[in-house]
Amino acid sequence: MHLQRPYVVSVFAVIALTCASARGQRIQFPSPAGGAPAAAQGTVPVYTPPAATYVAPPVTVSPPPAFTPNAPSISIPPSAYAPAPSGAGAASGPIVVSPPPAASSMTPQYVPGQVPNFGPGISPGPAATFQGGIQPPPATWDPYATPGVQNPSLLPQDPYFPPPPGSGGGTPMTKFLQDIHLKHHWIPRYDDNGLGLNDSEVAATFAFPFLYNEQSPLLVTPGFGYQAWDGPKDPAAAMPPSTYEAFLELGWNPQPTPWLGGELAFGAGVFSDFSSVDADSVRYFGRGLLVLTFSPSFKIKGGIVYLDRVRVKLLPAGGIVWTPNSDVRFDIVFPDPKLAWRWTTVGNTEWWSYVRGEYGGGSWTVDHVTFAPSASVFERVDYNDLRAAVGLEWLTLRGFGGFVEVGIAFERELLFAETDVKFVPDPMVFVGGGIHF
Repeated sequence: MHLQRPYVVSVFAVIALTCASARGQRIQFPSPAGGAPAAAQGTVPVYTPPAATYVAPPVTVSPPPAFTPNAPSISIPPSAYAPAPSGAGAASGPIVVSPPPAASSMTPQYVPGQVPNFGPGISPGPAATFQGGIQPPPATWDPYATPGVQNPSLLPQDPYFPPPPGSGGGTPMTKFLQDIHLKHHWIPRYDDNGLGLNDSEVAATFAFPFLYNEQSPLLVTPGFGYQAWDGPKDPAAAMPPSTYEAFLELGWNPQPTPWLGGELAFGAGVFSDFSSVDADSVRYFGRGLLVLTFSPSFKIKGGIVYLDRVRVKLLPAGGIVWTPNSDVRFDIVFPDPKLAWRWTTVGNTEWWSYVRGEYGGGSWTVDHVTFAPSASVFERVDYNDLRAAVGLEWLTLRGFGGFVEVGIAFERELLFAETDVKFVPDPMVFVGGGIHF
């Protein structure tokens, strides 16, 4: 079929207009270059949407939980965290968090007398005082509490160490065994008018709580003594070879006020040659003194001493106790005055010199042989004397100590109660010594 030329041209013109209209309605996607190429280059135009604006929501970070033993942590302030910046390009970027404080801010801050502070959120703990003891811990101890705010001790107070003064830790505990002492004195006999004596004693003192006051315990002192006699040569005043004594003393030193106190003691025992024992063999003894404290270095004492001897039943007692300094002590209290001064310290041992006096002697029941071996009387006998001595004593920090001394015994007498026999020995030098711990 043959078409005319004008008709063919018209058909192509209609087809071209139809294609141009369809091409203009297509949606174009962005090219890799991100822009629309020029139509003159023969490429498809690119549609570019407006830029998106993304605002990141604020990030809220809670403070770290409290310290637990299984999960230790360091507290970082919330201000250390910052939200991500807003604007273009924020949709695909990470959330920016500011770094924690510099390491220099976590350096322990050392303050004299305090536990170091290792950072925010950790409070310094109590300081330990090693020269005056350890500070007492709180009443309760929480194992999950923040470290450094409590003393990690399970006991409110160590029972073997006293608390420091003023810490409120209670009263220091009193030792049960206060003292054990052994002592011996020897008076020789040189002639027929002499009287020799070896006198030994061992005793121990125990402390028991009394009237809910640990500062004034009840002091219980059991003891045993042995005397070996030499003479006299006079048969009318002859002593048995040995005498013995077993006793128990109770002592109490009350202190109702800082300036008013007392010294009380009472004891009883059996004093005999043990050939026989009767009511006279049991003796009672004691003392009662009132103590007025005018200052820590000066006291006045006054009272009585009960001896229960044949000649002397009661003696007045009293005097002053003055300590002008730590090296001198005046204990001028009758019937046993003493002046002591410290002259040196070697290591942990103090060495003291002293001068003292004493009303000595004792009383026993003995089988007194009179003029014939078959004639004897069981009766009480007194030995009394006055003594003056100088000595040296030492004392260690652990409480171990002792003494040695030399002195003279004078105004001596031996007095029998039933037969009324009296013997006056010559004055004699004596030596003595002892230890205590």
